[in-house]
Amino acid sequence: MVRFHVVLALLASASHLAVGQARPDSTVGDSALRVFFDCPDYSSGCDFDFLRTEITWVSWVRNREDAEVHALVTTQHTGGGGGEYTLSLIGLRRFAGKSDTLRYYASGTSTTDEVRTGLAHTIALGLARYAAATPQARNLSVAYEAPATSPTASPRDRWNSWVFTISGGTYLNGQSQTHSTSINGSVEATRTTAAWKQTFSLSEYYSEDVFKDVPLYDTLGNQIGIQDVKSISRQYGGDALVVRSLGSHWSFGLQGSFNHSSFSNLDLAVTAGPAIEYDLYPYAQSTRRQLTLQYGLAPQYFNYTDTTIFNRTRETLGRQSLTASLGVTQPWGTAHVSLIGSNYLQDFQKNRVTLVGSVNVRLVKGLSLNIFGNIARIHDQLSLPKGGASDAEILLQRRELLTSYRYFTYLNLSYHFGSTLNNVVNPRFGGTGTMFF
Repeated sequence: MVRFHVVLALLASASHLAVGQARPDSTVGDSALRVFFDCPDYSSGCDFDFLRTEITWVSWVRNREDAEVHALVTTQHTGGGGGEYTLSLIGLRRFAGKSDTLRYYASGTSTTDEVRTGLAHTIALGLARYAAATPQARNLSVAYEAPATSPTASPRDRWNSWVFTISGGTYLNGQSQTHSTSINGSVEATRTTAAWKQTFSLSEYYSEDVFKDVPLYDTLGNQIGIQDVKSISRQYGGDALVVRSLGSHWSFGLQGSFNHSSFSNLDLAVTAGPAIEYDLYPYAQSTRRQLTLQYGLAPQYFNYTDTTIFNRTRETLGRQSLTASLGVTQPWGTAHVSLIGSNYLQDFQKNRVTLVGSVNVRLVKGLSLNIFGNIARIHDQLSLPKGGASDAEILLQRRELLTSYRYFTYLNLSYHFGSTLNNVVNPRFGGTGTMFF
């Protein structure tokens, strides 16, 4: 016990000494440009710790209300498999009314370090204009590194803008009495130009669960033996999308798919048809706002594994859908919401309405609200098997069940307070080790 108190005393003394010796960050002064960094998409380039260690001549603040410049980053995927990072610098306080927009492009083969370095370079260039109006300007300099060789003409693209992705994975988990295995794989080919967007993909998913020595009971509840239970789920299919640009607001597309699913009692489902989309805002503004209406019409063919509750083993139907989507990225936060309605032309009572949305909003200084969810009103489950589902299939969620609705929601409210400056990076005990508790 005496040794324990001695250890506590030593720790307390060390802590007091550390506090007494601590120095405030001397990288920048109070006169430095105050910047609020905002990257709602949390992409690979938005490494805030890296940004603070690379750009040390500004003061990074935790709240937008304390900033003089709001650095808002939004991202979009490019046709080559990379990303377009749009940096909007929004002036606040003494810089109110000033704004700048810069873009950084990362290739599909860029590493995380290359992306964050390129984005940090772009942010530094944009902030220099604002820092030039602060006392810190006398400590800044501008340098130019000439390229090693003179620039040459862009080489011809032998892939003609096509990008191919092959992926696969497996998940294994088990113990002496149970084990689970899942395998997935996919192949995707995409081609994106200003006039065309084309996407083709194939995918497969296989899952197996095994439970050993499961007790068997008779109708009276008496155990009569044991058995091993194996449950398998399999799904494979493909998707195709071809879209033609029709100006700054309109686009026309053809979309199709085929699918096999043991969960949904489908040996084969095939659909293909046209769709048209209108964006109230020009597509060029899509990184900040979109409001689209999309209408699609397609015949669908179903070949069921087991006879359905409607006594069908196969059928061909027509389906129409209407989707309204709103996406906004603004200084106050982000919001995305889609309302999707569809029905079968042969029977309008066979329909579905789905609402999907997410909101991330800064309500007041330090207080943020994050909501994500979806809810669906369902009246179009045509493939449900007439024989129903076994207890094992219900417990393991291996069969689709009859329902009139589905929902999922997530809500998080957070409040941050304290020091407004956020310039120091300390990676110690960053969670890469192992905890023994």
